[in-house]
Amino acid sequence: MRNPFTICAAVLTLLCSAAGSWAQEQALVTLQSEVLREVEVVREDGRKDVRLEPAASARPGEVLFFRITYTNEGKGPAENVQLTNPVPEHMVYEGKSAHGEGTDVTFSVDGGRTFGKPEDLTVTGEDGKERPAGPADYTHIRWRLSEPVPMRQGGTVGFRARLR
Repeated sequence: MRNPFTICAAVLTLLCSAAGSWAQEQALVTLQSEVLREVEVVREDGRKDVRLEPAASARPGEVLFFRITYTNEGKGPAENVQLTNPVPEHMVYEGKSAHGEGTDVTFSVDGGRTFGKPEDLTVTGEDGKERPAGPADYTHIRWRLSEPVPMRQGGTVGFRARLR
């Protein structure tokens, strides 16, 4: 059985293009992908804190946090940046958990061929009838950045998913 964490990191993709002529040096956006889990920590005074730590393994039913950090390492602003990440095999997307400041988030239910807003997505049910898609049907998540990413700057996007 393949490790779902390795799958996520291996298939994380970035579609980035820079505006302008071909002679202009294109922006270079680098990515760092992390899979995290919530860990409860008891402080000396007895209060409990929750923090995120790297997830080396997971149990069925456990929720994991997927965080993608992007940075513009190029010599100009990165324009029209899109980050596309599959929901890893053996994982189910946790509804309304995709986040990223200044992004437009869309989802795919067809293996990443097409994307849309949740209210616009449909799938064919086991009965052969079309029905509205739900979070368990999502195969990919796409974040489209609304503004260019300045040189040497970046941000994070992410989502939660539950191990089947």
